[in-house]
Amino acid sequence: MKSLEQTARRICSLDLLEKGFLPEHIAAYVDRFWPVVANEVRQGIVLIGEWPFTAEEIEELAAEYRTLTPE
Repeated sequence: MKSLEQTARRICSLDLLEKGFLPEHIAAYVDRFWPVVANEVRQGIVLIGEWPFTAEEIEELAAEYRTLTPE
């Protein structure tokens, strides 16, 4: 899980930077939204260890993340 979290945080950070977010604001967004990116990376695959987020939590965070980072 730790490796997935680190990877998701890095991807999230790069995504936000590419979308024009200021570097000094990115860390706070990454803290909130890395589970969305991790969920996309894992694609529903059961991980060794515990996945601490419910489907409802991920959906709420994902909806919020999409409003911040429209395509």
